[in-house]
Amino acid sequence: MKGSILIFRDLCNKFEDLVRIKYKVKDDEGAFNKLSMQKEYKKFEKDINLIRKIRNLLSHGECKIEGKTAIEINENIIEKLKEIISLLENPPLVTSRYITEMFVVDLEEKLEKLIKVMNEKKISHVPVLDKDKKLVGVFSENTIFSKLSEDEIIEIGKEYKVKDYEKYIKLENHSSEYFDFIKRNEELASAQNLFNKSIKKDKKLVMLFVTENGKKNEKILGILTPWDLLDM
Repeated sequence: MKGSILIFRDLCNKFEDLVRIKYKVKDDEGAFNKLSMQKEYKKFEKDINLIRKIRNLLSHGECKIEGKTAIEINENIIEKLKEIISLLENPPLVTSRYITEMFVVDLEEKLEKLIKVMNEKKISHVPVLDKDKKLVGVFSENTIFSKLSEDEIIEIGKEYKVKDYEKYIKLENHSSEYFDFIKRNEELASAQNLFNKSIKKDKKLVMLFVTENGKKNEKILGILTPWDLLDM
């Protein structure tokens, strides 16, 4: 039966191999340092650095005093290392966090009703879908302002529908925000990275639409917003 130090060393080797492959770590870079700097592993930073120090200590000698082992690796360290390795092998996917119960409308939705629901439920962005559940655009506060900037005076009567604002709900016509698409089986860290680098041409990424393959002409399966990833 392997001793705790041998088990620890084997796990450290496995850890380093996984990190080097996943993050394309160069030979002169440290795998432990590399992973501890990844935002999705931030909560493990102290654990990773402690494991690195123990590994380095064991690597520079047998760590014995008068022929007896001076270091013992306890079960907590082994289990924590296994937990991190498990996440490297099976990272959480978009499907583990995306929102499927969405409030959506179509082009025939009455504008008055839509705005009332948005106000009552504190919803800032509402996807507009066609009959095949594909994205037509997004109705938001910016939609009203965009139309107002062109028409100067706007009316929101009972007869007005979302289709009367179709020009302004198109993704490319949002002046200060933009939207992107991501495939359902993408790693959740990829979604987080998109939000972290969210400024594009002075526009901020506010929502990711989840589809089967991350293409905009596919059925919308769900959404992700920065709020859904706050604890990462």
